[in-house]
Amino acid sequence: MTVEQFLPAFHFGDAVGNSAWALHRFLLSRGIESRLVAMTRDDCLKDKAVAFAEYQLDPHSVKILHFAVPSALSDFFAGLKGKKALIYHNVTPAHFFAGYSDFFTRFTTAGREQLQRLNQAFDLAVGDSTYNADELRALGFANVHTFPLIVDLDDYGGEPSRAYMELLKNERRNIVFAGRIMPNKKIEDLVRVVFFYKKYISPAVRLIVVGNTRSLPKYFHAVSDLAARFLLTSEDVLFTGHLPGDEFLAVYRLADVFLSMSEHEGFCLPLLESCYFQVPVLAYDAAAVAETLGGAGILLRDKDPARAAGLVEQVLESEPLRRQLQARAAARIESYRRQSDPAVLLDMLSRL
Repeated sequence: MTVEQFLPAFHFGDAVGNSAWALHRFLLSRGIESRLVAMTRDDCLKDKAVAFAEYQLDPHSVKILHFAVPSALSDFFAGLKGKKALIYHNVTPAHFFAGYSDFFTRFTTAGREQLQRLNQAFDLAVGDSTYNADELRALGFANVHTFPLIVDLDDYGGEPSRAYMELLKNERRNIVFAGRIMPNKKIEDLVRVVFFYKKYISPAVRLIVVGNTRSLPKYFHAVSDLAARFLLTSEDVLFTGHLPGDEFLAVYRLADVFLSMSEHEGFCLPLLESCYFQVPVLAYDAAAVAETLGGAGILLRDKDPARAAGLVEQVLESEPLRRQLQARAAARIESYRRQSDPAVLLDMLSRL
């Protein structure tokens, strides 16, 4: 048996690429021939994946398409014979980008259209959450299953940057969010919560937003402008941009609470990361958020910044509540380890 995984892009630190790489390593450990094929690759990953332009077709392999964005791989798989599987990581709905980017509006619309056209092309369709699997069923895909994103949790056990920790360390309590600065993440709602908390509860608070700020500059500038109009400085709201691994770990080591107001998540890896670090989580209940948390955090049913700020304060000040949330986080990580055993996915592929 040979398994080939296809990705539109293979980027360092990307959750989809990391999941594909983890499956690749697992297959090799089982003595199964495995290859990664990517249309584009970061320079540091070129020895880990075959360029799609140089790919030589293997008619006998099981081929997996990781779908999260539109690409030429859709047409390739539509006309391909042999055993094929889809792993769906979700496409953000286009309406989130209205008013911010015509490109992203068209891009995500094209992604949904390509996905619809592929509904008869695969022998197996896998959503990395039940939420994503239900989308596939609604689009007419057959043989749909759920299997979570594969995350090598051992990667988070490294040494954090002591210098970065010292740079950030002060008397402020740290509310953390991680994710690309995009409209569906609703960073503006986080800013509103911090403004309310700082004005009415305590000034000793800071929002740290970890993630790429360059994907959609118009949205990033809009959020930055909102913070400025609330008279929040970079000491109050810190955008770190994309961080190297040791600095990312440093932020989580300093985090007092993880807060998400995102309105669309197909899986939401940062929720799982927070559980690993036992950082208490408060998250708006949207899309796959509740499923990924698995009871480990506090779900917000509305966007009222006063209520959210009050809950943050309860988590920060109540030691029994923090211990309860940390115990639930530890239990969630154990359940995730069982659910994400790559042997389960291999069994699905072996049945094709």
